[in-house]
Amino acid sequence: MQRKQVICKVNDILDTYCTDCFLKQFLRQTYGKNHAQRFCIRECSVGEELQKYGDKLLKKT
Repeated sequence: MQRKQVICKVNDILDTYCTDCFLKQFLRQTYGKNHAQRFCIRECSVGEELQKYGDKLLKKT
């Protein structure tokens, strides 16, 4: 997968799942931005998938 394809895939995932995520909005309002971001990175399956694509970008650089 080329770098441009990986970036497009990441954008598609963010637009599809993260933009209107109710859980992210709730956590952000209740506990703050840092808590919501930590949840997305550590516990959300979409966040885990995004990390894999991020690793692909770092390896190709």
